[in-house]
Amino acid sequence: MPEVLFKIDLTKPMAEQEMPGHNRWHPDIPAVVSVNPGDFFRIECKDWTDGQIKNNDDPSDVRDVNLKVVHV
Repeated sequence: MPEVLFKIDLTKPMAEQEMPGHNRWHPDIPAVVSVNPGDFFRIECKDWTDGQIKNNDDPSDVRDVNLKVVHV
């Protein structure tokens, strides 16, 4: 199994992670890891809502999503 370079705790929001993540690449956000061409690696991630939309078939998850938390 490839090495996990970016690990997250699914029970915490992205802002509370050991290494806070982000939902896009941006030149003002510094890189936390680097890889070489051909390297095999894994990263862990959360969905764009930071876990607000659950797999419970409840449409209120989408209706009530807080769009202000999607940028860390």
